[in-house]
Amino acid sequence: MAAEAILELEKLWIGRQLELITDIPADLPDVYADQRRMRQVFLNLLENALKFTPEGGRVSLTLLHRTSHWVQVSICDSGPGIPSEEQQRIFLDRVRLPQTSASAPGYGVGLSVCRRIAEVHGGRIWVVSEPGEGACFHFTVPVWSGQMQPALTKGHPGP
Repeated sequence: MAAEAILELEKLWIGRQLELITDIPADLPDVYADQRRMRQVFLNLLENALKFTPEGGRVSLTLLHRTSHWVQVSICDSGPGIPSEEQQRIFLDRVRLPQTSASAPGYGVGLSVCRRIAEVHGGRIWVVSEPGEGACFHFTVPVWSGQMQPALTKGHPGP
């Protein structure tokens, strides 16, 4: 799903001299997720990273098997960053940061959709950012336990 999202958004990064770094280990376990919804999260987060990264900047996508129960996805950019006082608010419906409202198209619903999808899957989503230093969006997806329910137990990574 991650690789497909990158290819689908190719037009946003080709020709802009962006460095696109991926770290997707071949030995990741299967996850418990609705493929269509997870694809939507990848597309939303990658599109935001590409939209806010200036020409010559960097975007990275990393998948990591954090614990026996969780895979963590991280999408980082070298854009303008997000002030700490806005970092929780951006996951609410129709919230756009004042500094980006005029320069970037959108309705301010993408991150709230990502939050709902992550939570419905039993995971979390959060951002780590400093103004001027870019932003890293992280979300977790439960590892498939071989049953109809994910292996939701203690030890969930994240803030």
